[in-house]
Amino acid sequence: MSGTVEIELKFLVPAASRAALAAELDGRGNARRAQLTADYLDTPDLRLARAGLAWRVRREAGRWVQALKCARGDALERFEHEVVRPDATPDAAAHADTAPGRQLIDLLDAARADGLEAGVRFRSQVRRLERRVRTRGAVVDIALDEGRLLASGAVLRLREVEFELVSGSPVAMLALVERWRQRFGLILDPRNKAERGFALAAGWPDAPLRKAASPSYDKRAGAGEAFSAVLDECLAHLMRSAIGLADGDAAQAGEHVHQLRVAIRRLRSALRAFEGWVAAPPAELVDGLRVLFAALGQARDRDVLGSGVAAELARAGAPPLPLPGSQDAVDPAALVRAADTQRLLLGWVTWRAGLPAEAETETEDALRRLARRRLRRWHERMAAGGHAFDELDDAALHALRKRVKRQRYAIDFLAPLLPRQSTARHVQALSAAQSMLGEIHDLIVARDRYQALVGSAPAAWFAVGWLTARIATARAGARDELARLAALLPLGRRG
Repeated sequence: MSGTVEIELKFLVPAASRAALAAELDGRGNARRAQLTADYLDTPDLRLARAGLAWRVRREAGRWVQALKCARGDALERFEHEVVRPDATPDAAAHADTAPGRQLIDLLDAARADGLEAGVRFRSQVRRLERRVRTRGAVVDIALDEGRLLASGAVLRLREVEFELVSGSPVAMLALVERWRQRFGLILDPRNKAERGFALAAGWPDAPLRKAASPSYDKRAGAGEAFSAVLDECLAHLMRSAIGLADGDAAQAGEHVHQLRVAIRRLRSALRAFEGWVAAPPAELVDGLRVLFAALGQARDRDVLGSGVAAELARAGAPPLPLPGSQDAVDPAALVRAADTQRLLLGWVTWRAGLPAEAETETEDALRRLARRRLRRWHERMAAGGHAFDELDDAALHALRKRVKRQRYAIDFLAPLLPRQSTARHVQALSAAQSMLGEIHDLIVARDRYQALVGSAPAAWFAVGWLTARIATARAGARDELARLAALLPLGRRG
C-alpha cells in the first residue's frame, strides 16, 4: 500500500513517424493492444491539479483500477498508487496509507467544507500499442498512445509514446530511448495526460508559460542534495519552455523564447555556483546549451526590435525603416524540434539520472561556508565593475551584466543557506541593476543593427542617433543602481 515510483519519459510522435514507430512495436510478435478509457477526478476549482495530484478511475483488462499519481523531483520519476475497485465509484480512503493519499483526503475534506465535491473533469480515450523490450541493463515497456481527451465539449488529440522502466538501470533505459528518439524524430514532452486534460477542462493553455521558481531543500543539506534540487528546477524550467515552443500557442512564442533563454542562463549559472563541489556535466552538454542560447538570441533580438525599439522609433518621428536583421532570424519552434536540440535535452535528463544518490558526508555547515565565500567574492568583482563603470566599453558592459545575472541566480539557488533579510536586499538591488543593464544591452544591439543599414538606408542615421542618446540615459541609470549594489555589505560578511 506504500505506492511505487515510476521511471518514465514521454515524447510526442511526429505524424510522419507514426506508421514506422507502430510497425516497430507491432513487428516482433509480443505487442499488446488495449482500449483504455479513464475518468479523471477533481474539484470544480481543480485544487487537486493545482497541488500536483492526478486521481483517476480506469477500465482495464475487465476491471476497474483507481490510481493516484503525483510528480517527484526530477524529470523521470513519478509516484503512483493503484487499487482495484469493484466499480467506477471513487474512494479516496483507498490511498490513505500513502503520503499523497493523505494529502488527497485533506484537500477533498477542505473542498467539502467549501461546498465543493470532486467529480469527473475530463475523460481520456486512447488506443494503446505496447511492447516490452529487453536491452542491455534494462527492461522497458514502450507504449504508443493515440486518442483524445474530452472535457465539456472540448477535444484534444493525442499521439505520444511513453517509455517506462520495468527493471534495471534508468541510464540503460535512456540509452534505448535515445536510439528510438533518433530513429523516429521524437519530441521530448514533460506533460502528462492529467496535466493536459485539466488544462483543457479549465480552458488553460495546453503548454502554459513556465517561469523560474526557487528550489527548495533543507538548510542542513550537503552540496549533492542541494545541487540536485537546483538542477531539477532548472531542468523543469528548460523542458517546459522547450515544449511550449515546440507544441504551444504560437502567439506566446516570444515569451517561450525568453523563458527558454532564462532557463539556459539559470542552468549555466547553477553549474558555476556549484562548481568544484559536485560532479561536472560533460562538456558537450554545456557547449550545446551555449549554441542553443545563441541561436535563440537571434529570435529574441528580432522580437525586441520589432515590438519595442521599432515602435518607439516610429513614435519619435523616425522615417520608415526596414527591420534590421529580420530575414536572418531562426524559427525558434523548428529549432527546438530539431534533432540536435532534442538530443541535447535528453542528454541532460540522462546526465541527471546518472548522478549519485548516496548520503552526504560533509559537516552540517560546510556548504553554507562555501556558498557565502563564493557569493562574497563574486559580489566584490561586481562592485569593482561598478566603480569602473564609466570606463567600460560595450563588451565589458555585457560581461558585467552577465555577472549580475549570475549573482542573482546563485543567490536564489543558495537562499536556504543565507540570511533572509540581507538576501532580500541583495536580490532587490541585483534585479534593478540587471534591468538597467538589460535595457542598455537591447539598445546597443538595436543601434548596431541600424548602424549596419546606413549604407543602404541613410534614414537609419535617425535611429542610430536616437538610440545613442537613449544608451547614454540608460547608462546613467545603471551607474546609480550599480553604486547602490556595490554599497551593500557582501553576503556572509558581518558588519
